[in-house]
Amino acid sequence: SVAVKKTYNQEYDLLYQSIDKKLAATIQAATDPRLIAKGMSRDYNMTESFENYFLLNGHSFPYTLRDSMIVTEGNEAIKLRIVNAQRSQVAIHFHGHKATITAMDGVEQAVGQQVTRDVFDITMAQRLDLHLQTTNDGLHSYGPGLWMFHDHVPTGTTTDGMEPGGNMAILAYKPLLDEKGMPMMHDQMLGEVFDKDYYAKKQPLWQQGDFAAVLGDAGLISPDVKKLVIFGLLIGLIVGLLIVLMMYRWKRQS
Repeated sequence: SVAVKKTYNQEYDLLYQSIDKKLAATIQAATDPRLIAKGMSRDYNMTESFENYFLLNGHSFPYTLRDSMIVTEGNEAIKLRIVNAQRSQVAIHFHGHKATITAMDGVEQAVGQQVTRDVFDITMAQRLDLHLQTTNDGLHSYGPGLWMFHDHVPTGTTTDGMEPGGNMAILAYKPLLDEKGMPMMHDQMLGEVFDKDYYAKKQPLWQQGDFAAVLGDAGLISPDVKKLVIFGLLIGLIVGLLIVLMMYRWKRQS
């Protein structure tokens, strides 16, 4: 809007949502609206509702990196409009930045009530407007980076019980994005979570790193017994040499 452009360089809408997979399955089980209504009002128990999926603007991590990033050149004033459409409270936390509350539920806050902080508790159906400043002044911003922002409620960063997931997203300074607009180094850092098998719980816990082939994952990858034995022998040899050296020094001193 014209009014926003007078004060801010950019504006973003952040809509937080959650999904109960049991309720979703009830709706998907039939095409007849009468059967859907029966399932929702008689078979589904609202008091037993449980949130399994947590979304930011309709997506869960890691796709929030593609569709829900806040991108800044630095030295900008950014308006954030946050809406909590979940069934539970959110506590939105910004890494490396502190924002200021300017309005709650559409009501402008007096200057004395415009609190600056880095965690914002937002209850169900509540709306919050924030002023996010990306000038590196040691308070509102700690400088350029790929800064995470997410829900501090532990379940908010999960996808059907798997973490990382949920509404995790990134506040990115533009020089740190690649030619496709993605955070640099995302392939090396986040490659495993861009695989559907990760959230289907089919990937081994240790699929990367020096010990991946040795440790494996119970029931999915059998450990390399040969490497495990060699590793144990090497450790034993090192310990044995240390003991011999200590005994040799002790005999010389005595």
